[in-house]
Amino acid sequence: MNQLIPLKKGSKIGIAAPSSPFKREDFDKAVSFLQSSGFTTVYSDVIFNKNGFVSGTPEDRAKDLLALINNDEISSIFFVRGGYGSAQILPLIDKKDLSKKISKKILMGYSDLTALFCHLYKKYKIPMFYGPNIINKHLNSNVISKLSTSHDLKIKVQLLKTSNKVVTAPIFGGCLSVLTSMVGTPYLKSLKGHILFLEDTNEPPYKIDRMLNQLLSSGVIKGIKAIAVGSMENCETAPYSWKDAVLRIAEILNVPVVSGIMAGHGGFDYPLPMGVKAKIDFANQELLIYSPFNKKNK
Repeated sequence: MNQLIPLKKGSKIGIAAPSSPFKREDFDKAVSFLQSSGFTTVYSDVIFNKNGFVSGTPEDRAKDLLALINNDEISSIFFVRGGYGSAQILPLIDKKDLSKKISKKILMGYSDLTALFCHLYKKYKIPMFYGPNIINKHLNSNVISKLSTSHDLKIKVQLLKTSNKVVTAPIFGGCLSVLTSMVGTPYLKSLKGHILFLEDTNEPPYKIDRMLNQLLSSGVIKGIKAIAVGSMENCETAPYSWKDAVLRIAEILNVPVVSGIMAGHGGFDYPLPMGVKAKIDFANQELLIYSPFNKKNK
């Protein structure tokens, strides 16, 4: 497997749109930011297609993404927006062996991109970054700088259900509703032995519980080591909270829970590395995620 290299000024960033359509003015503004930050952007006119509630046909979106993956001059692939659509292209890109190409790319996206990340993690075991899509207002210089360094990411967290032991395990997950939609498909691996990361938006507590219960009943999260919660924007319905649902599942699984990770629909303070080793130090209330850019972490 190739060693992932940090983002550098002058790098070519490929832009794909495997999910929902978007406003051209938002896209142009994002591209202008990336170019003014010292990067070259690469994209085709295919991404501006609209096919109902998605950005073009599955075939066009899959072909466009594959072209970016196979372009050796491109160091990174960012995504325009989430919404819905990534799951439609998975059968098409699954037909290709991308093992020699995909591990060289920095991939960053969130929300609906959870579906794509599930497939790539299961098939290729590569690291990815759960971070802003390009038209998200949280794509900024701070996020870009985090992709340009090999320093490990240290996050102060809140302890919702603690442990007297340090937990060290790979971290993976994403948007809970999208993650749950992958249950029963061939694109989601068992997360046994992992720290489960989850975030979502505008989901009442009973729906959070229902989705977590589905993950539990399917066996996907059986044997996880801990739960790490990101932004849960508008996921409260008095007198209940998303915490009630998460803690109920955590009690069943007998795993600790930490929260306060600023990554998800509520905003990003950093792109969150996924599919890499992480450590939860409960005594110091810290989540340490080891950089995928650092050779010693392989």
